Amino acid sequence: MGEVIHVAFGTEREWEQTHEKTVDGLVTIGSLFGDDENLMRAKADCVYHVLREIVEDVPSVQITTKLPENLTPEQLDALTRVIKEAALKGIEIAMTHSVQVLMGSIYDLCTSKLHSYRQ
Repeated sequence: MGEVIHVAFGTEREWEQTHEKTVDGLVTIGSLFGDDENLMRAKADCVYHVLREIVEDVPSVQITTKLPENLTPEQLDALTRVIKEAALKGIEIAMTHSVQVLMGSIYDLCTSKLHSYRQ
């Protein structure tokens, strides 16, 4: 009794797992190239915070367009909904691409791996 147990649910748990995987991956790869473990942990923390900011701090989107004047209220609602869904899907695709590109290059960016094989 008296023990404190920290439990993360949902999204926060996924973020914790992402952080752990990033740290483990960078420390492991860094050790293969002689990179300092503390430096790799610090770089993993930086990657984690950048990634989280990309995903969580997406600015709101404002769409301004001229709609046809002869639409019924139902048509206007449907058109507005479709435009909003399209914009959100575009944001999702762009974010997914950005995260994939970043994470696909993370070892080159954060370890001396790139430096080693480019010489």
